[in-house]
Amino acid sequence: MWYPNVRAAGIAGILAGVALAGEFVFFGLSSFNQSTFNDPSTALPFLRDHGVYVRVAVLFGATGIVLTLVFLAGLAAVLREKAPTLSVGTLLFGIVGNVGDGLVALSFWLGIPAFLDLATRDQAAAHGGWGAFAAITTGFQGFGNLFLGMSLLTAGWAIVTRRPLPLALGVVGLVAGLAAVAGVVGIGTSMAFIASLALVIVFRIWAGIQMARGAVVAEEGIEATPAARLTPTA
Repeated sequence: MWYPNVRAAGIAGILAGVALAGEFVFFGLSSFNQSTFNDPSTALPFLRDHGVYVRVAVLFGATGIVLTLVFLAGLAAVLREKAPTLSVGTLLFGIVGNVGDGLVALSFWLGIPAFLDLATRDQAAAHGGWGAFAAITTGFQGFGNLFLGMSLLTAGWAIVTRRPLPLALGVVGLVAGLAAVAGVVGIGTSMAFIASLALVIVFRIWAGIQMARGAVVAEEGIEATPAARLTPTA
């Protein structure tokens, strides 16, 4: 059976956290607002003026998707011995969630320039189709957030109950997962979304550091076990 190199997956987790932070920063620099984005009369002028920032944010997001998949494979390996079912859930929910995020990134990367080009030739057609594009990408984003939130919940619960990593890290994962799921079902606010994003960044970087250092916390929370033991050579 194949197992990932946990240290390499930890480095990927650190970089995935940095990529998510970069995505957030560039969306912020673009002054992106969901209500503006949903309205074709404001969205297309906004993208003409700030589309470069959005595309850079999308590049960070796409890079983060790849890195997150590697990180989740390593995290699942860390959780596998003490929480095999939760380990599988962490990985599979994360893969499905990354599909949603990937569809958003691909739709933005290809769709935004296509709509801007269409607007220069047929503004009425661009305005007429934009609502469907915005609704579909919002659906992809909600799908991705829901399953990534579930991945965080399963990972956080495995860490809290079985302690393969620090207890506080598991709590961060649980809170981040709850916030992500709450946002999808309409409970969260914009501040809750920002808090959840910050917690996801913290979780990925912190877990990545633990894995890259080659130590996971034993059940008593004291003894360290080299992560290399989780990477069979044969």
